[in-house]
Amino acid sequence: MLPIAPEGRPYLAALAVLVAVAHLILGPWALPSWLLLLGGGFLFRSLPREIPPRPLGVVSPVDAVVERVGECRDPFLDRDALCITLRQGRGGEFNLHSPVEGRVQRYWRPAAHHRMEKGSRFGLWLTTDEQDDVVLTVNCRDWPHLMRCPVTTGDRLGQGRRCGFLGFGRVVELYLPASARAEVAPGSRVLAGSGVLATLVHKQPGGPV
Repeated sequence: MLPIAPEGRPYLAALAVLVAVAHLILGPWALPSWLLLLGGGFLFRSLPREIPPRPLGVVSPVDAVVERVGECRDPFLDRDALCITLRQGRGGEFNLHSPVEGRVQRYWRPAAHHRMEKGSRFGLWLTTDEQDDVVLTVNCRDWPHLMRCPVTTGDRLGQGRRCGFLGFGRVVELYLPASARAEVAPGSRVLAGSGVLATLVHKQPGGPV
């Protein structure tokens, strides 16, 4: 059976009821209604991902194409950063995965009908055990606005572990420490929870970076 994201189960249950009612009323003429149910299962699928053995690796939070990699200014933590911009695939999956193992320091929810760029984004600030700060942001201006990320300050998230649902076709940005080393280039396709985007780099005592 196809694994289904928890956020999609109520919608699929409602579709299943509609399909059953359609069969009661229309009989065999209701067979096309199964396409809706199958389509819903496809959109809300949540397949297991193989997390790479890279403790300092930053994995992709979504199935996406890399749009941009470069230096920027992190507007959330006001610091120089390595920014990686991802365009979520239109065909999904649409699940959100934690890019690193760390603790939630803060999150920003988008303000309703906010026209400012920062106010229209969801943001999640994670700090790793090595004290690296990673900020994940999602553009929430595009419709439909089906997004769930039930985290609170202090929660610990595992690297590559599923932590919510975005849906559909979002732009996701990651702000990493400026010392991080990018492992992808624009145009690269990456899988959520398994595709490595960058490596967090630390100076070794008495040695090179």
